[in-house]
Amino acid sequence: MEPTPLIALQNLTKVFKGTGGEIVALKDIDLTIQRGEIFGVIGLSGAGKSTLVRCINLLEKPTSGKILIDGVDLTSLSPRELRRERQEIGMIFQSFNLLMQRTALDNICFPLELTGTPRAKAVQRAKELLEVVGLADRASAYPAQLSGGQKQRIAIAGMLAMEPRILVLDEATAMLDPKGREELLSTVYELN
Repeated sequence: MEPTPLIALQNLTKVFKGTGGEIVALKDIDLTIQRGEIFGVIGLSGAGKSTLVRCINLLEKPTSGKILIDGVDLTSLSPRELRRERQEIGMIFQSFNLLMQRTALDNICFPLELTGTPRAKAVQRAKELLEVVGLADRASAYPAQLSGGQKQRIAIAGMLAMEPRILVLDEATAMLDPKGREELLSTVYELN
């Protein structure tokens, strides 16, 4: 028996309606991703890559089709159930979304603080994750003191603090130089 895919998109379609008419961003997309797979979506600018990624956790609601995460159809969930499922899907975007007035360590602690994790436990977890992403020596650095690749790895560590089952990156390497891209991709492979 075939294992349940971690992510399954079935007949996914997204149509944007505007004053100029309809724009079909996605049409009948079928995609299956198993546990442990690293999967990339490539295409021209405007091809619908970010729309596809944003549909995975319903940041963008599809016009039709299904999005199954571990067999659960996100499109059929109540808002409360969807919020719970979204906690299992970590999203990292092209912009780093770090708080400039917080150190690397405090940026990683931030999502844990929002969930009520005691400060000592949050700091311990953040230090562990700084080790994981290879930036333990940058714990007290502010985002302005970090390279693009380092910022992106701090963003990943902050997302990993929430222990998601799935990590989705939307053009996470787009603004990085070749060394930053290599560092980020190496980190993703090691995490997998």
